[in-house]
Amino acid sequence: MDLKTLTEKVVMVSDQYEKNCNIKRDEDWYILKLHEEVGELTQNYLSYTLRGRDRNLTKEELKKNISNELADVFGQILLFANYHNIDLDKAMEDKWFSYLK
Repeated sequence: MDLKTLTEKVVMVSDQYEKNCNIKRDEDWYILKLHEEVGELTQNYLSYTLRGRDRNLTKEELKKNISNELADVFGQILLFANYHNIDLDKAMEDKWFSYLK
């Protein structure tokens, strides 16, 4: 799946989230929600690496939680970029892939 299609699907899910949870996504919401998700990723990583509570979860369950939180972070990055009309393909070409030339 390409980045454009991923973004479109993430936006549809976020639209449902906004409606179902009766929230208003404004300019601040996107960055604050991204921070929240990075915090949850960090919490789960600490548990997985035995530096936080394991919450009686198996190693496999803890790793699955990391995977889920990475998906949340990635989704929020796509939403943030979409809201601010940032072309992530171009940004990656300009910033990261310029080192490959």
